[in-house]
Amino acid sequence: MTLLPWPLATGTHKDGLVTAWDDPEVWRYVGGGRDGFTRGDLDGALERAAEQGTLHDELLVIRTSDGAVLGVCGLYPASIDGGDPDDTDLGYRYGRLSWGQGYGFEAAAEVMRWAVEERGLKRVGSSVQSPNEASRRILLRLGFTFTETRPVVQDPTRTADFYVWTA
Repeated sequence: MTLLPWPLATGTHKDGLVTAWDDPEVWRYVGGGRDGFTRGDLDGALERAAEQGTLHDELLVIRTSDGAVLGVCGLYPASIDGGDPDDTDLGYRYGRLSWGQGYGFEAAAEVMRWAVEERGLKRVGSSVQSPNEASRRILLRLGFTFTETRPVVQDPTRTADFYVWTA
């Protein structure tokens, strides 16, 4: 597995991510859900991340053996999910091609190593929509602890479980 910063991504990488994410199941537990994902969606998200200064904190997750783009993993302002603007959250989203193969945990573990060793973070949060067992398992394996359940900002009819990791 390779983690690639967005500034090094090519058009082929971006198209690969769109292919991985253009699937309603990928979005099932994200915000209010969505039917698919386009290159326009990606370009808009990258533009917003650049404006917010967070583009360097998200990494493409690429399967080294064949160059397939599996998803992203990175660090985000906690305020995106209604948390404290001074806190940092671990986040990730992967296409079906990688589900159940360990790439999610491997990428998240590497991002956490970077968060602690290179960024000096002593506390990292994360949220998972309550029914998303696969994402919950990743957080628990990384040593995160459940803190509370809250409504999802984008769709208050859904709930998200919040977790925290501390040094």
